[in-house]
Amino acid sequence: MPIARPAFAPSAARRTVLGATALAITLALGACASLQPKAPEVEVAERAQQRWDALIKKDFAKAYTYTQPAFRAVVKPEIYPSRFTNAAEWKDVQVHEVKCEAERCTVRIRLNSKILLPAYRRLPDVVSYFDENWVRENGQWWYFDRY
Repeated sequence: MPIARPAFAPSAARRTVLGATALAITLALGACASLQPKAPEVEVAERAQQRWDALIKKDFAKAYTYTQPAFRAVVKPEIYPSRFTNAAEWKDVQVHEVKCEAERCTVRIRLNSKILLPAYRRLPDVVSYFDENWVRENGQWWYFDRY
């Protein structure tokens, strides 16, 4: 005697279609979410971290690309590294906090450094906090550096 299937049980083909439809909806919703613009605080935090990661690696050419266009119009890339001293070795950095207004953000940086000056070399690493400013120009966020 054949086994009767309940009327509500989906067939294998129907389960495949339902599964594919659910997957398509999930992917479409994920794609829509990724198209949403990031909050300024998130975008600036990412860019500030990337800039400081470049500075720690002494990749001044990359760090230079995060400065605002007006700064780059005045300060040439070959001059940019001279703005930094060799008194300390930057060990690691963390974006601690970001506060934004309309076209300006203040980024609180936590920097761990090793002092390289001979009289201070035996000191432990120094942790410092400081603020830096970021400005939005033409839809992009830039590190604000004074000439």
